[in-house]
Amino acid sequence: MNLKFRYLLLLLPVFSACSGCGQKLPPGIPKLYPATLTVVQDGKPLADAAVVMLDVDSSQTWAIGGTTDKNGILKLKTMGQYNGAPLGKYQVSVSKTEYPTDIVLPVEPPYGHPEAMKEYLRLKKEYEDHTFMLVDPKFSLINTTIVVELAKGNLNVIVDVSPVIHVKIPPVPQG
Repeated sequence: MNLKFRYLLLLLPVFSACSGCGQKLPPGIPKLYPATLTVVQDGKPLADAAVVMLDVDSSQTWAIGGTTDKNGILKLKTMGQYNGAPLGKYQVSVSKTEYPTDIVLPVEPPYGHPEAMKEYLRLKKEYEDHTFMLVDPKFSLINTTIVVELAKGNLNVIVDVSPVIHVKIPPVPQG
């Protein structure tokens, strides 16, 4: 076997490991740093929480976020597809909703079928009666009081969304 070919085979794992290192970013997005955000609630990790981070000074037009894993940890992504986040100060929105798993609503209401519509409306009400917010609305996008700073040496942040709540979501008005 050729000596150059052997060296190439030895370096192949290094090249493979770096294949995501040079991700092409859209114009205007600064350098992204690998960062994580951990969400806790009453001292416990909060799994499956939706997280959105927006730049405090509103000069950036891209969102950062994702969904926490079973340990309450989110590996930050910019614009949903680019690994990491730019350095900066961010408002953090956290939400989690509990939906009933045993009620299945059709995609479209069965218009023109009175009996089927009656059953649909019954199921819809039951679904709404069993849908709950698990994170206080004060941490929602509009109202959030959470601000974090991603800086060199501080790329793994923790946010606390205590206390635990279980509040019924009001139905959306029809009209």
